[in-house]
Parts: sequence; C-alpha cells; structure tokens
Amino acid sequence: MSKGLLISGVFLSLAVSGCNVTKPSEKALSHLSTSYAIDEIGYCYGHGCQHKGQVSLSEGQWHEVQKLFKARELSPVEERQAITVAIGYIERIAGQQNGTDKDKAGTFISDVGDRQLDCIDEAVNASNFISLMERDGLLKYHALQEPQLRSWVSGNILHATAVLEQVSEKENNKTSMWSVDSSFFKNGENATVSPLDQWQTGWVPEGGVN
Repeated sequence: MSKGLLISGVFLSLAVSGCNVTKPSEKALSHLSTSYAIDEIGYCYGHGCQHKGQVSLSEGQWHEVQKLFKARELSPVEERQAITVAIGYIERIAGQQNGTDKDKAGTFISDVGDRQLDCIDEAVNASNFISLMERDGLLKYHALQEPQLRSWVSGNILHATAVLEQVSEKENNKTSMWSVDSSFFKNGENATVSPLDQWQTGWVPEGGVN
C-alpha cells in the first residue's frame, strides 16, 4: 500500500493501537461473507469497506472458475496459482458490476474516487472469493483463514492480505501460511501469492505498487 496523507478510519483505528495488530478491525472483518450463492457475493470498495456492493456470477462464469481446479490434478503450488487466477477473473466481473473496473494498483489514487479499493477492501473481497471456492469443494490442500496485517514495514502504513493455510498430510500434517494479495496490481489482474512470513517483511512483487 502506498504512503499517503489520507488514512481510512479502519487504518487509523488500527494504527493507534500500535504495531502488534495482526488482523483488520472487527468492523472490517464483519464484511466477510458467511453464507451466499454464486449470485450473491459480498464486495467491498471505497477504502475500508466504506461501500458494500455485490458480485453476481452466472453458472457459466462459475464454471470457468471450476475448470481452473477440475481440468486436471493440481499440486499445492498449482492450486495456489489457480486461486490467484480465479480472483483476477472474478474481480473483472466485480469491476463491471460495481463500477470499480478502473481500480488502480495500490490505494491512494485520487482520480478514481470512491471506486478505488484499498488493501482492506482487497483482502476482504479476496477472502470472500476464496471462501466460495472452498465451499464448492474446489480446494484440496488449503483452508481460508482470517485476513492479516503487516504494519509499518519500511515506512509503509498498515497493509492487509487474505490468508491461506496449507496442510500437507504427507508431511505429518505440517502447515504453512500463504498471503494472497490482490492489491498490488489493477482491477482484474491475477492476485499474488507468497509465504506469509515473507509478505510480513514488506514483500512487494516485481512491478507491483505497495
């Protein structure tokens, strides 16, 4: 997430509590969907979920998501990559339906107005998209966890990400945590995936806007 003079109320409330914060506020987390169909997916925009929209996928559009996971047997790495592609695909549809198709990489972009997404919006939306994949039984190796934050890394303000946990039965149920971040690039681009501990150190993908 880029530096800026404007900090959403979500971030401000988190910042005053110090750098030990590990997840977004309860207000932001309240926008995580708990039950829905493919034609009723919760969608945040306007910084810190100030605006709540909805994404409605047709059966044909959801079939395109399913194909990413069912076309062949996937490894854990390939499953994560399929998730990032699916998020980009759903985000393009969300942008057309909610007027956020001009959402730019990063957060504090003045010329997009309230149709710009910040990293809280992105983390909640990505989590909702992944949750739908999980509910449909598309994920074999990963389970969705609550979004997490990194704070004041390299001078940057708080930044949020969706989180996956991988459990490998072949390795005595050892787990690993992964960041799935859709905020580094513009609307409709694939999300990025990286080890959560690497992301926590301030990781930014090549060409991405923090």
